[in-house]
Amino acid sequence: MNEFERFCSFFDQEVRHTFDYLSLLEPGQWTGIPANSDALFLGSRIQKITVSALVRHLMHTEKTWIGQLKTLAPGGVLPLPGPPAGLDTIADGKDLVEAYRLLHADNLAALARLSPETLTKELVFVDRRYTGMGFLWSVLGHHAYHLGQIDLVMRQQGTEAPEFMEWPETSRIVG
Repeated sequence: MNEFERFCSFFDQEVRHTFDYLSLLEPGQWTGIPANSDALFLGSRIQKITVSALVRHLMHTEKTWIGQLKTLAPGGVLPLPGPPAGLDTIADGKDLVEAYRLLHADNLAALARLSPETLTKELVFVDRRYTGMGFLWSVLGHHAYHLGQIDLVMRQQGTEAPEFMEWPETSRIVG
Protein backbone atom coordinates (compact mmCIF):
# COMPACT_ATOMS: atom_id res chain seq x y z
CA MET A 1 0.00 0.00 0.00
CA ASN A 2 1.48 3.36 -0.98
CA GLU A 3 1.07 6.59 0.98
CA PHE A 4 -1.90 7.81 -1.04
CA GLU A 5 -3.74 4.50 -0.65
CA ARG A 6 -2.97 4.61 3.07
CA PHE A 7 -4.39 8.13 3.31
CA CYS A 8 -7.56 7.12 1.43
CA SER A 9 -7.99 4.13 3.75
CA PHE A 10 -7.59 6.20 6.92
CA PHE A 11 -9.74 9.06 5.64
CA ASP A 12 -12.54 6.72 4.64
CA GLN A 13 -12.39 4.87 7.95
CA GLU A 14 -12.44 8.09 9.98
CA VAL A 15 -15.38 9.60 8.11
CA ARG A 16 -17.33 6.34 8.33
CA HIS A 17 -16.53 6.23 12.05
CA THR A 18 -17.94 9.75 12.32
CA PHE A 19 -21.23 8.40 10.96
CA ASP A 20 -21.23 5.98 13.92
CA TYR A 21 -20.98 8.96 16.27
CA LEU A 22 -23.75 10.85 14.54
CA SER A 23 -26.09 7.85 14.59
CA LEU A 24 -26.21 8.10 18.40
CA LEU A 25 -27.57 11.66 18.50
CA GLU A 26 -31.10 12.49 19.54
CA PRO A 27 -32.79 15.36 17.65
CA GLY A 28 -32.09 18.07 20.25
CA GLN A 29 -28.44 17.13 20.57
CA TRP A 30 -27.60 18.35 17.08
CA THR A 31 -28.04 21.96 18.18
CA GLY A 32 -27.00 21.77 21.85
CA ILE A 33 -24.46 24.42 22.87
CA PRO A 34 -21.41 23.02 24.68
CA ALA A 35 -20.67 23.97 28.28
CA ASN A 36 -17.83 26.42 28.59
CA SER A 37 -15.91 27.18 31.76
CA ASP A 38 -12.44 28.04 33.01
CA ALA A 39 -11.74 24.32 33.27
CA LEU A 40 -13.13 23.59 29.80
CA PHE A 41 -12.46 26.56 27.56
CA LEU A 42 -13.25 25.60 23.98
CA GLY A 43 -11.77 28.73 22.47
CA SER A 44 -13.31 31.96 21.30
CA ARG A 45 -14.03 30.60 17.80
CA ILE A 46 -16.16 27.67 18.96
CA GLN A 47 -17.90 28.84 22.11
CA LYS A 48 -21.29 28.38 20.52
CA ILE A 49 -20.50 25.58 18.11
CA THR A 50 -22.99 22.76 17.65
CA VAL A 51 -22.68 19.25 16.27
CA SER A 52 -24.86 20.37 13.38
CA ALA A 53 -22.49 23.23 12.54
CA LEU A 54 -19.42 21.02 12.90
CA VAL A 55 -20.81 18.39 10.53
CA ARG A 56 -21.73 21.02 7.94
CA HIS A 57 -18.25 22.54 8.30
CA LEU A 58 -16.61 19.15 7.73
CA MET A 59 -18.79 18.46 4.71
CA HIS A 60 -18.04 21.83 3.17
CA THR A 61 -14.30 21.91 3.82
CA GLU A 62 -13.68 18.35 2.68
CA LYS A 63 -15.62 18.85 -0.55
CA THR A 64 -13.97 22.21 -1.20
CA TRP A 65 -10.40 21.14 -0.46
CA ILE A 66 -10.53 17.82 -2.28
CA GLY A 67 -12.31 19.44 -5.21
CA GLN A 68 -9.84 22.30 -5.56
CA LEU A 69 -6.70 20.22 -5.21
CA LYS A 70 -6.79 18.89 -8.78
CA THR A 71 -7.27 22.26 -10.48
CA LEU A 72 -4.96 24.35 -8.31
CA ALA A 73 -1.88 25.45 -10.23
CA PRO A 74 1.50 24.32 -8.87
CA GLY A 75 2.54 26.85 -6.22
CA GLY A 76 -1.02 28.17 -6.06
CA VAL A 77 -2.76 29.42 -2.96
CA LEU A 78 -5.64 27.30 -1.74
CA PRO A 79 -8.23 29.75 -0.37
CA LEU A 80 -10.07 29.34 2.89
CA PRO A 81 -13.31 27.47 2.19
CA GLY A 82 -15.67 30.15 3.50
CA PRO A 83 -19.09 29.49 5.01
CA PRO A 84 -20.85 26.22 4.15
CA ALA A 85 -23.35 27.68 1.68
CA GLY A 86 -26.20 25.45 0.55
CA LEU A 87 -25.99 23.01 3.43
CA ASP A 88 -28.34 24.93 5.72
CA THR A 89 -31.43 23.54 4.00
CA ILE A 90 -30.63 19.93 4.97
CA ALA A 91 -32.40 18.80 8.13
CA ASP A 92 -30.29 17.63 11.06
CA GLY A 93 -30.24 13.93 11.77
CA LYS A 94 -30.66 11.19 9.19
CA ASP A 95 -30.99 13.62 6.28
CA LEU A 96 -27.72 15.36 7.11
CA VAL A 97 -25.88 12.07 7.68
CA GLU A 98 -27.18 10.70 4.36
CA ALA A 99 -26.09 13.88 2.58
CA TYR A 100 -22.66 13.51 4.18
CA ARG A 101 -22.49 9.84 3.06
CA LEU A 102 -23.19 10.86 -0.53
CA LEU A 103 -20.71 13.71 -0.39
CA HIS A 104 -18.07 11.39 1.10
CA ALA A 105 -18.59 8.92 -1.76
CA ASP A 106 -18.07 11.81 -4.20
CA ASN A 107 -14.93 12.85 -2.31
CA LEU A 108 -13.53 9.31 -2.51
CA ALA A 109 -14.23 9.27 -6.24
CA ALA A 110 -12.51 12.66 -6.65
CA LEU A 111 -9.53 11.39 -4.68
CA ALA A 112 -9.28 8.36 -6.97
CA ARG A 113 -8.97 10.72 -9.94
CA LEU A 114 -6.00 12.64 -8.51
CA SER A 115 -2.81 12.19 -10.47
CA PRO A 116 0.64 11.57 -9.02
CA GLU A 117 1.54 15.07 -10.23
CA THR A 118 -1.29 16.55 -8.16
CA LEU A 119 -0.07 14.71 -5.08
CA THR A 120 3.49 16.00 -5.46
CA LYS A 121 2.81 19.58 -6.59
CA GLU A 122 3.40 22.32 -4.05
CA LEU A 123 0.64 24.58 -2.82
CA VAL A 124 0.16 27.20 -0.16
CA PHE A 125 -2.57 27.18 2.47
CA VAL A 126 -2.75 29.72 5.30
CA ASP A 127 0.81 30.84 4.51
CA ARG A 128 2.18 27.28 4.84
CA ARG A 129 3.65 25.26 2.00
CA TYR A 130 2.45 21.72 1.35
CA THR A 131 2.63 19.06 -1.28
CA GLY A 132 -0.78 17.86 -2.40
CA MET A 133 -0.22 14.69 -0.37
CA GLY A 134 0.89 16.64 2.68
CA PHE A 135 -2.23 18.76 2.48
CA LEU A 136 -4.42 15.66 2.31
CA TRP A 137 -2.90 14.48 5.60
CA SER A 138 -3.86 17.88 7.02
CA VAL A 139 -7.43 17.30 5.83
CA LEU A 140 -7.44 14.07 7.85
CA GLY A 141 -6.05 15.94 10.87
CA HIS A 142 -8.74 18.61 10.46
CA HIS A 143 -11.41 15.93 10.48
CA ALA A 144 -9.94 14.31 13.60
CA TYR A 145 -9.80 17.70 15.36
CA HIS A 146 -13.49 18.34 14.76
CA LEU A 147 -14.47 14.75 15.52
CA GLY A 148 -12.90 15.32 18.94
CA GLN A 149 -15.10 18.38 19.38
CA ILE A 150 -18.18 16.39 18.35
CA ASP A 151 -17.18 13.73 20.88
CA LEU A 152 -16.85 16.32 23.63
CA VAL A 153 -20.21 17.98 22.88
CA MET A 154 -21.92 14.59 22.78
CA ARG A 155 -20.44 13.57 26.14
CA GLN A 156 -21.47 16.90 27.68
CA GLN A 157 -25.03 16.10 26.60
CA GLY A 158 -24.93 12.68 28.24
CA THR A 159 -24.25 10.51 25.19
CA GLU A 160 -21.24 8.25 25.32
CA ALA A 161 -19.55 8.42 21.96
CA PRO A 162 -17.95 5.38 20.32
CA GLU A 163 -14.37 4.57 21.20
CA PHE A 164 -12.00 6.46 18.96
CA MET A 165 -10.20 4.44 16.28
CA GLU A 166 -12.56 1.49 16.48
CA TRP A 167 -12.78 1.75 12.72
CA PRO A 168 -15.59 0.10 10.72
CA GLU A 169 -13.13 -2.01 8.67
CA THR A 170 -12.31 -5.28 10.42
CA SER A 171 -11.65 -7.64 7.51
CA ARG A 172 -8.27 -6.23 6.46
CA ILE A 173 -5.31 -4.32 7.79
CA VAL A 174 -5.88 -0.57 7.88
CA GLY A 175 -2.95 1.36 6.42
